[in-house]
Amino acid sequence: MVQEAVARGRAKAPTIYDVAALAGVSHQTVSRYLKDGKGLKPGTLERVEKALSELRYTPNLAARSLRSRKLYRVVVVVPEASLYFPARMLNGAAGAAHARGYRVDVVAMEGTAQARALQLERLLTGEDIAGILSFVPRPKATAATGTATVPMVVAGEYDNKMRARGSLADGTAVHSIIRELAALGHTNFFHVAGPAAWPAARNRKAVYQEAIAALGLTSLGMAAGDWSPASGYAAGKKIAALNGVTAVFAANDQMAFGVIRALHDQGIRVPVDVSVFGWDDVPEGSYFIPSLSTVHMDVEALGARSMRELIARIHGEEPPQDAAALPLMELVLRESTGPAAPRQLKPA
Repeated sequence: MVQEAVARGRAKAPTIYDVAALAGVSHQTVSRYLKDGKGLKPGTLERVEKALSELRYTPNLAARSLRSRKLYRVVVVVPEASLYFPARMLNGAAGAAHARGYRVDVVAMEGTAQARALQLERLLTGEDIAGILSFVPRPKATAATGTATVPMVVAGEYDNKMRARGSLADGTAVHSIIRELAALGHTNFFHVAGPAAWPAARNRKAVYQEAIAALGLTSLGMAAGDWSPASGYAAGKKIAALNGVTAVFAANDQMAFGVIRALHDQGIRVPVDVSVFGWDDVPEGSYFIPSLSTVHMDVEALGARSMRELIARIHGEEPPQDAAALPLMELVLRESTGPAAPRQLKPA
């Protein structure tokens, strides 16, 4: 009796017929989507993906692997400092993988550069992995070995024409940031950059320099950070010791938080004395004091697109047309930026 009660209370797992009914398509269409998705119209793909996500449909991967002799496990590589990695991007990637019937394992890269390279090398030669999606740069030590047997996509790297792919690496919004601050009367700037190994950090730094030169403004310095608030705090102490800085652009929100705290500890008010701009639009930014001006982008869409590109490579297909498209980026103006006010110069 108890077992019957448990059985009655247990939710029935959704089938492809349930998915088909919700999506308004035939069960053969859902089956075709789960197999390879070829020949389906974009609107149909979207409806099926949405239905799969809503019903949390999970194929029997073990049975599929036995039937097709294919692998259905993908690995997503994230930074060791996962606190600074947008979880929404991972959610988008996982959703796209689950919709195509893949299981997702997440691996955080840890240790020295050599240790990380060895860890990735082992993944690339794994026998039970269908593909790897990495949200961290590929170590140089693994790039030239030629031993990889697993398809891999690195989100935010460059294509074969050296164009930055995806909004992770795109830095064009920095032009808008500098123009916005210049319109508020700011002429003396400082940049807190991310790690040089990251295309995103390099591009944002390069566009910062271009914008400063194009608008005839002055950069009073740059500091190299590691995405963490601690590195932003160290940069903030340098900024506080300089004469005349009234605007700071940090390559991510976490470093911007550190800058604001350091300026506060030195008696410098944000934004009365110095305006601070970040990047990522992390949720806590709107609750910070002052709330942080930042760049918002649809990182969930970027994660999904990167995963779809990986799955296309797994199947030996051309990547989806939207794989390199940039989700819309927009400035979010909050309390940490305001009109420039002359700062009292420190004695030389």
